[in-house]
Formats: sequence, structure tokens, C-alpha cells
Amino acid sequence: MNDILSIEKEFKNEIDNIWNDTKYSEIDIIERGYGIHDKIIKNSILFIGINPSFTKKAKNGSYFINLDQDAKRTIEGKPYVYFKKFVDITKKINNNSNSQIKWSHMDLLFHRETKQHFIEKIKKQKNGIEFINEQLKISRKIIIKSKPKIIVVSNTKARDYLKNKTNCSFDFKFDNELGTEIIKNNSELNNVPVFFTSMLTGQRALDNGSYERLIWHINYVLEKINKKPVANNV
Repeated sequence: MNDILSIEKEFKNEIDNIWNDTKYSEIDIIERGYGIHDKIIKNSILFIGINPSFTKKAKNGSYFINLDQDAKRTIEGKPYVYFKKFVDITKKINNNSNSQIKWSHMDLLFHRETKQHFIEKIKKQKNGIEFINEQLKISRKIIIKSKPKIIVVSNTKARDYLKNKTNCSFDFKFDNELGTEIIKNNSELNNVPVFFTSMLTGQRALDNGSYERLIWHINYVLEKINKKPVANNV
């Protein structure tokens, strides 16, 4: 049985401290609150995005959301469309593998805004850069505590934050045997494979051929690392 990391239980106070800090009170979207996928299954495929959306019908208020492996809300039982690709990828991998794996998801930033370029607007506001950096600092700790089997990053901005010297960055090295990058110089996540890919949904999503190749590649890497357990990630 997989262990569960509850972001709400372990990090809610830290996140609340950011939103309750008066020095961030002038940031445009602060009153909307934050949104976070609470429970991360350890030793799973961890899909990483950039931040939760804020639709026209959305109401202000912070929340922690919990979804089952079919991307349904555990309370209302309604499917959450954004996560359906994660469900599909995991099911196809499990259908072609002797071992079964689960999926989890997190966003590097917690503020609620649909337009990704709004991040740059936030950074130009008073204490905006620090607001972003404090969120990234928490996200790095979440990733480490999640102990993922594989990480899939399907957002360009998230990739930049993970690869370019930020509060959430790691060292990476291309692994010729696995055909993808792995995390280096981190005792908790050393050698964890990472896929940096295009968006899985929306207008700029991967084409069908690239999508199927991604699934094949993730399955290939899983088979490789399952034969030889990754240090500190068993």
C-alpha cells in the first residue's frame, strides 16, 4: 500500500502564512486564496503543473482538493476534466506492465489564475517576486517529501522553475540508458527520472503520436528502474 503525503496537514500553516502576510496584501490575486491538490501518493507518477485556474464562475476562497484515481472529486463524485490525461496515461501503463502504479499531481504555485503570463505581472508588483519565491520554496519541500517514482512536467514555466536556479530547482543530468533526464545531487531524489514534455491538454497539447510515445517511454523507464531499484526511492 502506498503512503500518502497530505499537503494540507504538513504545509497548510506555511501556505497560510504567505496569504496572511500583510506585505502581500496589494498583490492582485491574493484575495482569491489558493488552491492545492492535497494528497500525493508516494512512489507514484507525479505530474507537475504551474498553478490552479480561476474561471469566470469561480468564487474567492482557498481550498485543498482530493481526487481519486479516476479524477473524480472524492466528495461530489464528479470527474475533473483537467486530470483525465493523467488517468489515461496511468491506466495504459498499468495495462502493459506487471507492476501497478498510481498517479499524483501538484502545481508549483498555489495562487488561482488561469492565464499563465499573469505570473510575470505578479512579479512586477510590490513584493511580487518574494510572493512567488516563497511558494516555490514550499513546493520544493513537497516534491522531496513526495518521493515520486517518476516526475512528468507538462508546463514550460514549471520546467523553467525546476531547471533554472530558483527556490524550487534541482540539478539534472541526461541518462543515456533511460533516454530522459534524472535528478542529481539530491540525497532524497537522486536518480529519479523526469520527463519535461509539452502540455497534455488544451490547444498546444501533444499530438496523438507524441502522446503515445510519451506513454511508451514512461513505461520503458518504469520497467528499467523496477528491475534495479533507485537509491533512496524504494
